[in-house]
Amino acid sequence: MKYIKNILLSFTVVAFTSCVNDDVNYTTSVKPIVSKTGQSATSVMEGETITVSLETNMTYKERMDFKLELVSGGSNSDYFVSDADGLPVGATSVDDGFGAFGYKVSFPAYAETHTFNVTATKDVLNEPTETLKFKLTSADNKNGLAAGGAIYFDLEVTNFVDDRLSVVVDWDNVVTYSTLKRNILETDLDDEEISHTESLCGIVDYDFFLNTFDAYAFTGDCPENVNHNTVNSGSVGTSVLADGTYDVVIDLWDYDFGLDADDNEELSADIAFPFSVQISHIGTFNATLDFPDLYFSSNTTSANGANGDEGSVVVATIEVVGGKYKVYDRFGDLVAAE
Repeated sequence: MKYIKNILLSFTVVAFTSCVNDDVNYTTSVKPIVSKTGQSATSVMEGETITVSLETNMTYKERMDFKLELVSGGSNSDYFVSDADGLPVGATSVDDGFGAFGYKVSFPAYAETHTFNVTATKDVLNEPTETLKFKLTSADNKNGLAAGGAIYFDLEVTNFVDDRLSVVVDWDNVVTYSTLKRNILETDLDDEEISHTESLCGIVDYDFFLNTFDAYAFTGDCPENVNHNTVNSGSVGTSVLADGTYDVVIDLWDYDFGLDADDNEELSADIAFPFSVQISHIGTFNATLDFPDLYFSSNTTSANGANGDEGSVVVATIEVVGGKYKVYDRFGDLVAAE
């Protein structure tokens, strides 16, 4: 009996020891913690840039990826991010696995510190002071962690004001239209109707100018615009408007649907070329006028007209009194006043 008891005791000890060894985990993983150590400014004017400084509590052999996003206080168009050398950092998107809009900030391999820049966008709008709240979190490769789970910082942005005129003519509108390929002109039996959906930017070329040529744009860009960033040249320019009255002229210079002449392709029906005009006294006054059906594909363009101005129409009038703007529509009705 004593012999049997000893065997049973030995078996129990071995079994217990084996069970304990199977459950033990002898490995651990510690990730670097990244903290914000500085911010060059907490308040800026539109167009100005701050530098944000980071440090890690331990270096890492690979880069550490983070996502910077705006969580309140404005919109994503109110800022952009660049690296320490001032080069733009590409925005993130849902398609690249980063979720909502933001910017990827990468802490370099083996680095102890890292910096990036945030620039408040300089625009022409009349806006109140805004406080942008940002959040930086671990993302993508997740090699490093943000201190406290997320790093937050604020940036107060004040409005930019300039006494010059800004005009934006925008026709980046998606249109759907049909064309007909008449493969053999004598019969309709093999006619082929094709539906197209595309932006008017790829079809139409609008220009604009004031009747005094204090502002104008003939660049071929879509949209056409002049503002505080414009460098006056032979194709674009703007200035401070003295007291007086100025007609805003839009010119349908040309359009091209890229129709296939070999297949006798033609438009199935006339289509409109909608556009909008934004007039701004930079940082203090804005007025926008929409023109859904002023121009059509049946209109004669200035490029193809006999006089070179067949596509020109006065769409608004700016009246400047004491340096302040009033805008009237093409029928002479007051739209907005500063």
